[in-house]
Amino acid sequence: MIKTKTQKTRNDTNPNATIAPGIMEWLRRTNFNDLVTSEMHSRDFNGSRAEYIYMRVRLLSVVFALLALIWIPIDLIIVPKGELGQILGLRIAYSGLFFLLSIWTYSPQSLWYARLRLTAFVVIPCVFYVCSRLVFSSDVDLEGALIGYSFLPYLTVVLLAIFPLTLLEGMIYASLVGITFLGSEIYLNKSLTISTLGYIWLLTLLAGIAVWAQLAQLHMLLKLYREASRDALTGLVNRRVLNKWLGLEITRAREEERPLSVLLFDLDFFKRVNDTYGHLTGDEVLKVFSRLLKRDLANYNLIARYGGEEFIAILTGQDQSAAVTIAERIRKNCHTVQTRGPEGEVVKFTVSTGV
Repeated sequence: MIKTKTQKTRNDTNPNATIAPGIMEWLRRTNFNDLVTSEMHSRDFNGSRAEYIYMRVRLLSVVFALLALIWIPIDLIIVPKGELGQILGLRIAYSGLFFLLSIWTYSPQSLWYARLRLTAFVVIPCVFYVCSRLVFSSDVDLEGALIGYSFLPYLTVVLLAIFPLTLLEGMIYASLVGITFLGSEIYLNKSLTISTLGYIWLLTLLAGIAVWAQLAQLHMLLKLYREASRDALTGLVNRRVLNKWLGLEITRAREEERPLSVLLFDLDFFKRVNDTYGHLTGDEVLKVFSRLLKRDLANYNLIARYGGEEFIAILTGQDQSAAVTIAERIRKNCHTVQTRGPEGEVVKFTVSTGV
């Protein structure tokens, strides 16, 4: 008791003492591998993030397609007649491509297609910017008719901030915009002026802010998703996520005409474990078995705690024979794992599996 009081007094006299543990706790809880790449993300989270990107790309594509057409009257006023036809053609093509992107609805849960959509979302304004610069490069001042076009790289980089991207993804998309801007400046001006370097510095600054916002979104999305979709005890996905992905996998298996198997695991006499050793020991048994499933089903991300002592694994691309072999291997491996009761006694368990 005296030691505790002394420690409290020291903390009260040092204002940084309450701040430092908070920072250290945040660093300890944050898995930076999750923020760098998506390799450690589960399949269900990748699907949800892909759908998140898909919805935002579609919405912004509609907005860009409409705004491009709304700008046409301004082009009629400020663009010289010699370049007007080319600019109108570019603007209509720009609007049309964004419209096509907005109606592309294929495979919204695929992260690969989400990245492809986002790449198109970045490339379309980059190409439009380069083409417009080439049209105006001959005799029209950039600060004049091109004023409505010069902001496109900055706008594109800033809009990337609304997507939950990993560090690697964010840097790739920002670099794509930066290379487009820098390359066009070098090609048209043959050198880098002081004003151009200022534009590059501003674009880099905006890209850094955008990447920071992307990582913050990704971190928060991961945290909220894991709290909502993970079983708190075992760390496996919960029944709600399982039902969602099972329906998607069934539909996909039918469309692609490939096998799909489901394993239902039920720990034998689990109530007896709880009654004999207590619920804390029962919880340890559940955690040990969940770790066994993660190890033996490392190639399958869709493993869930269905409820109580029941677990389910979805085996995509596996027929009945392969599923039975996998189930039998897990049944045998249960005999090799164990936990301990409150008095240190060894607690073993077995499992029954339905295919």
